[in-house]
Amino acid sequence: MAEIFQDHMLVSTPLQTEIAHRCRAGRFPDEPTAVANDLGLLELPGGHVTRVWLCHAADCVLLDDLGQIVLITRRHAPGQGKQALPGGLLDSDGAKGVEQSRLAALREATEETGISSILLAKAEITQLGHRRHERPFDIRRAWNNLPGTPVRKDELFTVSTLGFRVKIHGDLHSIPLEAGDDATAITIRRARDVGADELAVPDHYDMIRAALDV
Repeated sequence: MAEIFQDHMLVSTPLQTEIAHRCRAGRFPDEPTAVANDLGLLELPGGHVTRVWLCHAADCVLLDDLGQIVLITRRHAPGQGKQALPGGLLDSDGAKGVEQSRLAALREATEETGISSILLAKAEITQLGHRRHERPFDIRRAWNNLPGTPVRKDELFTVSTLGFRVKIHGDLHSIPLEAGDDATAITIRRARDVGADELAVPDHYDMIRAALDV
């Protein structure tokens, strides 16, 4: 089974294609009603059968008046050690249900960049298109039970995401920021200078370009 995984990431194109097909066939909404959706069982080479899940995340393009954005350096795969937008999985809080994507994006921005929630409350927030469910480059084998989700150790999960443009007035260089949670460092970059090949997550480039076009 090791040959179809690299650092817990699924790299088998046929299996990636099958999981992407299941995501598409599910016709899941922009705003999830569960932190994870069951995509059924999948047989791996060698006959091992495992369950596959679709988990849900949100990403944040923090953009200032000078066209600058905040990128984090990722602590974990996919793209460990490379730059990406701040973001992460939606939370679930019992009776309150699943966290709204917009709120998750803002929460993750605060946790990973240290940006003030008071400042974010004053920001102009715009949803960037629709939730992306088919992301074959982000299919993982859980190295442990995934907290807050039904995903168990060694099961597979892929991650959908929805991006948000968060317009911050002024210059991001003048705002106190500090890497935290899943980020090991933060960088302020001119958005138009960021290349697709520099980013840990391929569709983060699309989100950045979309944020500039709003």
